[in-house]
Amino acid sequence: MTGNREQREHDYKIWVEKLERENKSRRVDGSKTWAFFTSAFLKALRTEKDAKTGKPTWRTRTIAEYSYALAHFEKIAKPHYVRDLTFEDIALFRRTKAAEAQRNGDDNYGVNKDMGCLLRAFDWGMVEGYIPYIDLTPLRNSPKKTSAPVVRVLTTWELAMLLKYSSPQMRVAVRMGFEGNLRPEEMYNFLIEKLDPKTGIAWISHNAENKNRGIRSWTIKRDKERPVYFTPDTVADILSLHAKTYLLTNENGHPLDDSTFSKHWNKNLKNVNEMILRKEENGHKIVCTYKSLRKTHTSYMIQAGAAEIDVSKYVSHADKKTTERHYIDKETLRKADAKARLEHLERMKSFVLKLPQMVQK
Repeated sequence: MTGNREQREHDYKIWVEKLERENKSRRVDGSKTWAFFTSAFLKALRTEKDAKTGKPTWRTRTIAEYSYALAHFEKIAKPHYVRDLTFEDIALFRRTKAAEAQRNGDDNYGVNKDMGCLLRAFDWGMVEGYIPYIDLTPLRNSPKKTSAPVVRVLTTWELAMLLKYSSPQMRVAVRMGFEGNLRPEEMYNFLIEKLDPKTGIAWISHNAENKNRGIRSWTIKRDKERPVYFTPDTVADILSLHAKTYLLTNENGHPLDDSTFSKHWNKNLKNVNEMILRKEENGHKIVCTYKSLRKTHTSYMIQAGAAEIDVSKYVSHADKKTTERHYIDKETLRKADAKARLEHLERMKSFVLKLPQMVQK
């Protein structure tokens, strides 16, 4: 195309219109594209049912994590046709993500998580015939090592500011996340009938679909049903919302979900930080996710004197090491260990006093 810019733009527009007319009736097979593959894979996850219970096998949050991993891969590898994928494309993605994590001072938890999701998606694609066979054994057998994660624990001042300046719904969410160690998806799927106001005990459990009441089907993570306890002040805060089903809703009364909860949390956090800047002297900006409340809960429980094994069970971890590594900051563990050793020493003093008397003279 020749001429000045306006002439080239005009000629280009005419050319595109001509192509559209000539190919309007032509059938395009999109089954070989990356977009079609990702859509088919995520649809397969959503429709898969447990053979015994008939409930969805994959929870919504897990499907979202697969979607994030596929989107991350697309940004780096820029695939169009899945049959063009090679081992080097996938290896390049891992190298790029690992280098990015190193630059940001992060560990490789996110890298390994993305790779795990991708490998499962590609395995499915090869079985279903979307992708030609690729030997992924080298990537499968050599995950990147992760360093000890930095556990973000909110200070008492930060918790006070969140409770002071949050909206009524988000103040309830803060209380429930701190006292009940709720995961984000457990919070926005919480139903008012799960709470017994008299005892403060609530069950974190599955939600059966009820279209008449607007309740969606939801399966808890790895069937980790558990009871949690809320203090009287928190129960009063919960009841003040006058909820009929879900506690957290948007301005139109629709319940929050995977895509909207984080937006509402971030919007509320922004408002809290603005209020801190305007009204609090020597205040600082609070940076945290909703899951920070769950991690804060574990550290504060240890500080309060609870045994690690009990805290681990309360937050529904299968292994105490998971609680220790990802949910409790190291200084809290050190202080708890020192306190336990001193308490043990007090119990042993009486026996130590008897030792000299046992020496034969």
